[in-house]
Amino acid sequence: MIRPRVLSPHDVGDCVLFLRPRLLGDIIFTLPAVELFARHFPHVRLAYVTEPPFVDLVRLFPRVHHVLTMNRKPTPADMLYFRRQVLRMGCRVAVDFHSGPHSALLTRISGIRHRIGYRSSNRNWAYTLLTPRHPAGSPRHSVANQVRLLEHFGIPHRPIPFYPRIPTATAANAATFSQDPLRVVVHVGAGNHFRDWGTTNFFTLADGLLRRGLNVALIGHSFEERATAAALRTELPVEDFTGRLTLPENLSLIAASGAYVGVDSGPLHLASLTDTPLVALFGPNLPAVSGPWRNHRVSILQAKLPCRPCSQRRCRYDTIRCMQEITPHAVLKAVDRFIR
Repeated sequence: MIRPRVLSPHDVGDCVLFLRPRLLGDIIFTLPAVELFARHFPHVRLAYVTEPPFVDLVRLFPRVHHVLTMNRKPTPADMLYFRRQVLRMGCRVAVDFHSGPHSALLTRISGIRHRIGYRSSNRNWAYTLLTPRHPAGSPRHSVANQVRLLEHFGIPHRPIPFYPRIPTATAANAATFSQDPLRVVVHVGAGNHFRDWGTTNFFTLADGLLRRGLNVALIGHSFEERATAAALRTELPVEDFTGRLTLPENLSLIAASGAYVGVDSGPLHLASLTDTPLVALFGPNLPAVSGPWRNHRVSILQAKLPCRPCSQRRCRYDTIRCMQEITPHAVLKAVDRFIR
C-alpha cells in the first residue's frame, strides 16, 4: 500500500479552498469532512465554492468563512474573476470533493499550488495529489469517501463526526414556522424517474396522515413536484410549500415539525441536518452508500431485490419495482413509531 503524501503546516498555510459545486445531497455529505478538517486545523480559514442555488445553505455551515459562487457554465470572465478571488484570499491548498469536469477545471485554474482530488482516467491533470475514489471492499458511504481526501493533511479516516448543529431559524422565518409536533413534512418528489414513488402513493400517504389527526406540509421545487402537490391539495387539506421556500426555510420548516418523509434525494439529506425523525424511502441506491448520516430517529424503507443497486439508466422490471414495493401502509407505520 502506497502511503499518501502529507502536506506540512507550511504547505497548508492559513487558507484552504473546498470545492463542491452541486448537488444538494452531495454538498451536505461534505460537512463531516469540513468539520473534521476544522478540528485539526482550527486556525485555518475555509473557503467553499458552490453553485448559486446552494449558496444560502453553505453560508449556514458553521466552519466555513468564505463562500464563493460559480455558475454551472462559467464564462472566461467568470473563471478569471474566480481565480483573482482565490489568489486574493491566499489559499495554498484546494480540495475538490467532486472531481467532475467542471470542478476539475475550476481547481486547475485556481492558481493554487497543492490541488487534491480523486484519481480518474481522464482528469488527473487537474490535481497534484490524488486519492482513489472507490477503494476495494464493502460499499463505502459517500461521507467516508469525502473524508478520505483529507489523508493528504495527515487527518485519519476515523472517527468521522456526524453533522454539526446547523442554525435552522433566522429573523426572517423564525415566526413563520412555529413548532408543531403533529406536522409531517413530505417531499413529493425524487432525484430522478428511477426514484419516483408516484402521485397515487403520495396521495394515499397524505390521506392516511390526515386521518390520524396529523398536519401535512408538502415541499419540493421542480415542475413535477409542484404538479404532484397541486393534485394533492385539490383533494386534501394539506399545506403546499412547493416552489415557495429557500433551502434555509425548508430546513427551518423541517426542524419545527414532528417527522419528515421523503425518498433518497437532496431534501432528505437537508432534513438529516435537523433532529426531526426521518422516514427515508430507498430504491435504486443503497443506504450504506447514500443514506442519512445520522444514527438516531431514522427509519429506512427499502425492497429486497437482487437488482439493487442499479445504474438508474434502465429498469429490468420497467415498473421501478424497488420503489413501488414500498407501500404507503409501511410508511404510515414508520411515522406512527415517531408520532404517537
